[in-house]
Amino acid sequence: MKFITLTKDELSHLRADPLLWEQELDVRPDVAEDIEKAVGMRAGRVYWRSENDHLYALELADLGRGRPSMAIVYGFWDRYEPRPPEDEIDTDLYKLMIWLAEVIESIEPSDIERVAQFARQQTG
Repeated sequence: MKFITLTKDELSHLRADPLLWEQELDVRPDVAEDIEKAVGMRAGRVYWRSENDHLYALELADLGRGRPSMAIVYGFWDRYEPRPPEDEIDTDLYKLMIWLAEVIESIEPSDIERVAQFARQQTG
């Protein structure tokens, strides 16, 4: 994952669309700490562009437990345009999940693939 730095001007014409969130990230301290180590911060936002050229952010919040307690993944789209195609968003989020499994020691990337295969079967 290659994180980028954005200016307020770059974000001014975009709208933030919350895509995924976890409100109790700290119930798995190992996960919270591994994410903190991978992104280099306990609280704040990191941004990246997907292979589909969509802008995303991972926002972490430290709610007083000394590790990230909450995480939200946002997609940023042009303010007055429709969302990108759902299959592109799904592909981008799948790649995020694979990256997370690679940086979190207690999650196996193969488990992410099995969940994705099950989801594809359910949605036809």
